Amino acid sequence: MMRSRAPAADWILAHRRVWEHKPSLRTVYGRFFAALRAACLPGAPVVEVGCGPGFLKESYPEIVATDVAPNPFADVIGDAAALPLRDAAVGSLVMLDVFHHLPRPEAFLREASRVLRPNGRLVMLEPWMGMAGRFLFRWLHHEECDLNVDPHHPWAGANKDPMLGNAALPYLYFGADGELERAGLPLRVVVRKPFAGLAWVLSAGFQPVGVLPARLVPLAEAVDRLISVAPAVTATRCVIVVEKRPERE
Repeated sequence: MMRSRAPAADWILAHRRVWEHKPSLRTVYGRFFAALRAACLPGAPVVEVGCGPGFLKESYPEIVATDVAPNPFADVIGDAAALPLRDAAVGSLVMLDVFHHLPRPEAFLREASRVLRPNGRLVMLEPWMGMAGRFLFRWLHHEECDLNVDPHHPWAGANKDPMLGNAALPYLYFGADGELERAGLPLRVVVRKPFAGLAWVLSAGFQPVGVLPARLVPLAEAVDRLISVAPAVTATRCVIVVEKRPERE
């Protein structure tokens, strides 16, 4: 069963209100943004897919922000499955908690392979299915977490709400021997870095309250590094970098 969310405009405003009042959230996501930006191809155009409230672009104004619906924080409006970008025009596509919302994941991956330059990168930070992630997203998170879904057709009906997500989709596509390996696209996973995400969990994300003061984020991250050595057990999040293979290798 899919769980509905507020309309996109209301969701964006609600997220921005929480962002303004939670310094721990800004600290945690500032670390996420830095990790994503550092993984992008140096010296090449960077395009964010699904900018939502626009926080990544506020940190890195050079990034071109796109979204599927009219959005005051987007530079370009366009569907991820039909990106309004030229062939081989982009050095890096970057996404934060967007892939698991896509209505047509494989159509997006085809678009990514079209718009990326050879050796260009798709850089993502997404939910991940360690034992902790399976428990968190299955029982404590508002989104679906269905590892048994058909990854080619993860949504019923033609008009999926953009706010609906299935936290299992990144794992199904980019895990070892995932769907990307069978898609026949010139894309390969070159970085898969699952981690516990302890600071993110304790911050409670974009919920109005959390239990992590901003001053304790570095301590939570230090503990996170220790427990992330066993990602099969502890991982709830993952940094994923997919590279477009050159035409000839």
